[in-house]
Amino acid sequence: MIKKSIKKLMEENAEISTIEMAKELNVSEYEILQNMDDKFAKAVDGKNFDEIIEDISTWGKILMIKITPSFVIEIKDNMPMGSYGHGYYNFDSKESSISGHLKVSDIDKIIFVSKKHRGMLSKSVVFYDVKGEHIFKIFVARDDNKKLLLSQVERFEELKNKF
Repeated sequence: MIKKSIKKLMEENAEISTIEMAKELNVSEYEILQNMDDKFAKAVDGKNFDEIIEDISTWGKILMIKITPSFVIEIKDNMPMGSYGHGYYNFDSKESSISGHLKVSDIDKIIFVSKKHRGMLSKSVVFYDVKGEHIFKIFVARDDNKKLLLSQVERFEELKNKF
């Protein structure tokens, strides 16, 4: 049922965001992504975190986003590697402004998303917890002309296709 509703919404407006679809269908964005065609959203097990974050750390500057009800936080920088300690993955902030401590055991799904939004194709890797709440999102970066960086698009697709 939800797959048909998603398909209908996308046929009516190919650029509708996943958040807008969720509001329209009165479900979570996570539920939308879990029910989209694989060409738009591909979910993999959170146990793949180490392999995914290690690969992303070699892409160059990315865009990391954390959305809260009142604030969209954006950080443009290299994704640092980290190490485990005290139950957290601790990002090494020596080479990046991205730092912090991530409870990797809370990651249930990692979803590769490819979708048009506001007239532009967007590609992101979204990390979700068991409640279906996003922890953070990593987007393929854009150049000065707002075009996706081709080298990162290739890396994104290679990584997505590994799973």
